[in-house]
Amino acid sequence: MEQLTMVSLADKLSAQHDIIISDKQTINVADIFEQIDNLHILQKSAKEYIDMTQEQYYDQESDGKLTILQMDKPLKLLKDRILTNHVDGYVDQHEINLTYNHESPYVDGGYNRSVDLNVLIYSLKVIGAVEQIAADDLRKILSKDAVVSLIIAAHSLASN
Repeated sequence: MEQLTMVSLADKLSAQHDIIISDKQTINVADIFEQIDNLHILQKSAKEYIDMTQEQYYDQESDGKLTILQMDKPLKLLKDRILTNHVDGYVDQHEINLTYNHESPYVDGGYNRSVDLNVLIYSLKVIGAVEQIAADDLRKILSKDAVVSLIIAAHSLASN
C-alpha cells in the first residue's frame, strides 16, 4: 500500500469536499494526526492536544499566533484557526517564508464545516509542498499554532 503523503491527503480531502461538508462522510482523523506527527514540529503527539487546556498549550508551546481567550477551556473548543496559505523564498538558499491567516469556523453562533475543511486542505497542500523539498527548513519555520490549528480543525470536523 502506498504511503499517504500530506499532499495526497489534501488531494483526497479536496476530492471528498462536498460529502464531508454535507456530513455524509467523516474524515479520517488518524491519517491527519499521523501526518502531523510525522512533521516532528510539536512536543507531543497530535491526539494529546485535543483535551489540553488552552493555558497549558499557551504556556508550554504556543508561538503566539492563535487568539487564545478561554484559558481554562480545552484546545478543542478554540474558535481561532491559523491557515498556512502561502510559501515563497529560495529553497537553495534555505530562505523559505510561510504566510498565515486567521480563520474562524464559528460565525453567528454556528459552526461552518467548510472553513475547517478549507483550513485543512489548503494548509496541508502548502505544508506538504515544502515538506517534499525542504523538510529540515520546514521544521525551523512552521508555526506550531498553525499545526495545532490542523489538529483542532480535524477534530472539529469529526465531532461536529
